[in-house]
Amino acid sequence: MMPKNADWELQQLVKSGLFPDEAAALRSALRALYTVNPQARVQMAIRAYEAGEISLGRAAAMLGVSQEEMKEILREAGAEIHLGPDTVAEAQADASNA
Repeated sequence: MMPKNADWELQQLVKSGLFPDEAAALRSALRALYTVNPQARVQMAIRAYEAGEISLGRAAAMLGVSQEEMKEILREAGAEIHLGPDTVAEAQADASNA
């Protein structure tokens, strides 16, 4: 019996010619998820921002909102808003993410 897991299914989608590669299939699946459940993208952006994985600008861009709107989304979620980078490296990372 063939394994029925996500990796196997991705491989089959590519082999069937529906997608050029697994990354394209995953992007399509995520677009569908965000269409059905837009809050999933918001929660992902909030969590990544809180963890320091993305900047405020990157989070705003992911959601298609302004930085001020992103701050409001974060406030409503009870997330702490970072006031700025602590180091030059963080400032450079923020600039490259913007």
